Amino acid sequence: MRIPTLGGAVAGGGVVVPGGRILTCAHVVDAALERRPGRTPSPPPDAAVPVEVPGAGGFVPRTARVDPRAWNPAGDTAVLLLDPAPGAPAPEPAVLRGFMERIRRTRRPRAVQVRGHPALYAAQAPLGLSAFGRVVGPGVRFGTAQLDLDPDAPMGIMPGFSGCGVLDVEEGAVMGIVGQALLGPGGEGARLAAVVPVEAVSALAPLVADSPRERLERALASLPFAEVTAAYATATAARPLEHVRFGTALEAFDRLAELAPGGDGLPREVVFTEEAAKLGAADAAVLRAYADSRPESEVPRAALARLRARTAAPDPPSGARLELTAEPVPGPGGGAPCRYELRARLRAAGTVTARPARRVGADRLRPAALEAISEAERLLEQHSRPQAPALSLHFTLPFDLLISGAIPHWRTRTPLSPYGERLGTAHEIVLHSFERLQARQWSGARLRMERRAALLSGSGHGRVRRIDARHGGTAPAHDRLADPAIAVCVLVGGDARELRGALAAALESGVPAVLWQAPGRRPRAAADPAADRESPSAVPPLAEHAAFDTLISREFDWLTREEISGLSRRLREWRIDSTDTDISDETHTRTGDPFDIALLSDLTGPAAEERPGVIAAPEEIPDSE
Repeated sequence: MRIPTLGGAVAGGGVVVPGGRILTCAHVVDAALERRPGRTPSPPPDAAVPVEVPGAGGFVPRTARVDPRAWNPAGDTAVLLLDPAPGAPAPEPAVLRGFMERIRRTRRPRAVQVRGHPALYAAQAPLGLSAFGRVVGPGVRFGTAQLDLDPDAPMGIMPGFSGCGVLDVEEGAVMGIVGQALLGPGGEGARLAAVVPVEAVSALAPLVADSPRERLERALASLPFAEVTAAYATATAARPLEHVRFGTALEAFDRLAELAPGGDGLPREVVFTEEAAKLGAADAAVLRAYADSRPESEVPRAALARLRARTAAPDPPSGARLELTAEPVPGPGGGAPCRYELRARLRAAGTVTARPARRVGADRLRPAALEAISEAERLLEQHSRPQAPALSLHFTLPFDLLISGAIPHWRTRTPLSPYGERLGTAHEIVLHSFERLQARQWSGARLRMERRAALLSGSGHGRVRRIDARHGGTAPAHDRLADPAIAVCVLVGGDARELRGALAAALESGVPAVLWQAPGRRPRAAADPAADRESPSAVPPLAEHAAFDTLISREFDWLTREEISGLSRRLREWRIDSTDTDISDETHTRTGDPFDIALLSDLTGPAAEERPGVIAAPEEIPDSE
């Protein structure tokens, strides 16, 4: 509202609060009544203070009386009681909210907007002008807050802004009124001013009190963050990974309150408190009362009901995926490639962080890939929640690199010794065929693979087909793999040439997932094949590969899509178990060296809904998708 003087000049402004009252400065009332400022006695009850209410056609003149119980010249505040005006609509009251305790606790300034009525521009801007700045905390004088004006904005605090509401931009609530201002040189608007917080006005205490939030903050302040990490992970599941070290749940709540709401409109701090209630970390009634106390505009009720309908917090994304693509660069005259363009893309917590492509020779491919893996691990450690997620590796390789089977044998780098873990035990590894995913002549194979994957999804399971490349079989491998229900092909035996041919047939036939063993090393037969099989099948396993068969499928013939998706994980677990002993000593293992097993799967492609992330800002490039 605007408050003029009896002579028609602008004295300042005020804020309508519930109950037909107006909050303003005491010195504005003195100026409006043309009294000497700072007088302790309040104006007489019959003194009509002119006020102007904003309406559709401009400001409408009204009158108000001073509430003598709320007259506080020392604190420079006053409350006016709006006189009745028959037929005039009641002005809409502002939402009041106290922010000073939150600013003190978080040390985070609040962005604000002030709509004032500068007397200097009364003719040019009859509806007022806006100034923007930040309330940074206590300052200027006791009981007030410091308002720093935006140095790049044209408007500062000038005469006519006193008593005007200071609106918190983020939550759309009035946090106080403008009090004293320090004028700039030459009459320019002040860049520093005092704000009288609404919680400092005792007459407004019932309106400012936020009991649900106060009880919530007390509960969260005494709750260790370690007990609600799952709730925090759920509230931030769709955001980039971040490195957080909160001591209490209240610190996490304050951090989430700074973030934009999710796609359903729910504030992230509300998701946090609701999920914490499901965990039983604190009094569920106190945690849920906070969301119930917020208005519909702040907490959409339909989205809140859906959130509460989930009986348990959904598991947050716990894994990260590093995709490494080695694209062959044709040699001179279109000859065989001698170099590769290596791309690395890290997917974690709904974000995608990419590295610039590098062209490397075949001899530099391994160190370049290991460097990308090390960098991804560092990023996940630096920006993760309390514990870095597990990292899986997805290599998309041309056929000549794919058939080598060398990837699982690559060793990770270690600080002191030259012997790091093999990638096969340190990471879950999935291989993809570059040609099948990219080359134009492989379109038929891609179509066959898509049909098989759709059939697998519809039926819930797919057949497992084993081929001993060494013996060839009675029919070509393409014919043996023609059944569209075949979802997994297991290739064993044979030398490099035989295994290469069998793998090519599996790729060309469109089999979604393939496992094969590197030539030259095959697991020895189990002493008692039946002992290694929990569910013997009518179709006997290949005699010397009973343990390998059991690793793939206990039912021998069928796998569900979930079992196929978990093949790489089970393979890694088996490798870890098998390397607990000396795998080169046949007296300690019956399964041979598990690192000679490779997995290729084109069932799991990049997630289309993921968005470019900000995990690795120094080298980040936009996601190509």
